[in-house]
Amino acid sequence: MKDSAMPANVPVLRIENIKKRFGDKEILKGVSFELNRGDIKAIIGPSGGGKSTLLHCINFLTLFDEGHVYLNGIEIDHANKRELYAYRQKVGMIFQDFNLFDHLSALQNVQIGLVRVKKIPKAEARERAVAELERVGLKEHMNKYPAELSGGQKQRVSIARALAMDPEVMLLDEPTSALDPELVGEVHSVIQKLAAGGMTMILVTHEIGFAGSLAKEIMFMDEGVIVEKGPPRKILYEASQARTREFCDKIIHFHHREDDQE
Repeated sequence: MKDSAMPANVPVLRIENIKKRFGDKEILKGVSFELNRGDIKAIIGPSGGGKSTLLHCINFLTLFDEGHVYLNGIEIDHANKRELYAYRQKVGMIFQDFNLFDHLSALQNVQIGLVRVKKIPKAEARERAVAELERVGLKEHMNKYPAELSGGQKQRVSIARALAMDPEVMLLDEPTSALDPELVGEVHSVIQKLAAGGMTMILVTHEIGFAGSLAKEIMFMDEGVIVEKGPPRKILYEASQARTREFCDKIIHFHHREDDQE
């Protein structure tokens, strides 16, 4: 995988015909799309439709059966460990359940990848880790351990950890689904700031309002395929596919009902 500058018309990330089976069940049935620099794509759809599996395949945490992943026009060979490690630095992943090391402080969680993966000297790594924690509003909590942090704070630590690696793309797998409702806003705020700063992102979410306000394009996924994609307003309110309309109508109605009860 090369690091040289690519022509502007080459997508930063290209996913081509990804297929994945677990036993007899076909989870992904040939998913393809492109992500240009600065793009934000949201993936919505019912549970079990393949959304999270797709993100895991893109980051090679789950190996797919068929298909190709290209970063800046160069196909990634997951069997080449050095290439895979370099790719994962460029494509950061944020998980539902934070994936922090419980025995390390917030600062150490952010610092560890810089020292072990990027081989940055400890003093320099610490300085960068502090800066990233400050960026997500957690500098004053940097010496606390995960057990001492709220869910929203833990997720912000995981975002700071990913940002410290200087990713070109961020994959966010339902980043607020494990949070209490009152903690969701602080994570949304950080993601919105990243978007405003030009970060390229793929966001899997059930929060349809947030997806609509953040994304340039929404992809509706069901039964292992992208059923429909387009600008947020079109997908949420004027979808051409009946399955998309049915899903979005139910979700929008549910959220309106929740708002009325507050």
